[in-house]
Amino acid sequence: MKGTLPGLALSALVFGAALIAFAPRPLPAFEASALHADRLQINGLARAGSRIVAVGEHGVILLSDDGARTWRPADVTPEQPSTLTQVFFTTPKLGIAVGHDGWIVQTRDGGLHWHEVHRDHMHSDPLLSVWGDPDGRVFATGSFGQLWASSDSGETWHAVRNPGSDRHLNAIVGDGKGNLLIAGESGTLLRSTDHGTTWEKCVSPYSGSLFGALMLANGDWLAYGMRGNVVRSSDHGETWRAVDSHVPVSFFGAVQLGNGELVMVGQGGAIVTSDDSGRTFVVRKLGGVQSLAAVLDMGHGEWLLGGEEGAVKQAAPAA
Repeated sequence: MKGTLPGLALSALVFGAALIAFAPRPLPAFEASALHADRLQINGLARAGSRIVAVGEHGVILLSDDGARTWRPADVTPEQPSTLTQVFFTTPKLGIAVGHDGWIVQTRDGGLHWHEVHRDHMHSDPLLSVWGDPDGRVFATGSFGQLWASSDSGETWHAVRNPGSDRHLNAIVGDGKGNLLIAGESGTLLRSTDHGTTWEKCVSPYSGSLFGALMLANGDWLAYGMRGNVVRSSDHGETWRAVDSHVPVSFFGAVQLGNGELVMVGQGGAIVTSDDSGRTFVVRKLGGVQSLAAVLDMGHGEWLLGGEEGAVKQAAPAA
């Protein structure tokens, strides 16, 4: 299945424009001191303590210390045009971002400065997701079965074999207690119960692409993806069942809010929510042109949405 980036882009189109990050747009011209986060494609959002960090097209990393009202660029060394697809902080100071060309960058000062720790100079295959714990274990997944691991907080990396073959591995999440979940192409669900030392393939009720996953506060696991499909497990991945999201479009990002509510966002600006840990969903918004790739809880009934229109803060839409 090994191929080139054009082949991967074609796959993304077939999957309903699933991987938004695969189609970067020309970078708008503006002063670095007057960055507008709504003019850039934003693929990942994270918190570094009270700071918000956004990553996206052309290797851009943006920072906000005032609740997403204003943004400034982070310092990235070396600067690269490769699109960043996801960002994750294991502590308020230590973060990892991943992207195209196998690019991995690390920060140790809460996102102010980033330095390259890994890059694939031979292939353009993208990394699509990253997760880590405060003990220094970090994992990154990507196209064509890529699974990378680090035991030193992302300073050095090594490839890991996985039972998912060469399927695209779109998302990885963990609970910090040794359990990890990977969601990917063709209904791929891989789990580890020993901090990523070994992996096993789960039986999935859905055979299409899964683009994201969550481990919920009550211990349940959730994966979501193409054409509104959602699958859920209440036994740490032993068994899975399908859940009706009530929408026909793909989901790319999700978060569980501080009040326990689950929010999923996706294609055409679709937003659905659940107040029972993903057992049932309510449609909050459906229909539009611009797709959403990420969502962050801002508190006080506000969300930060990341996607083709950048990073935009808005009040939660009425149910």
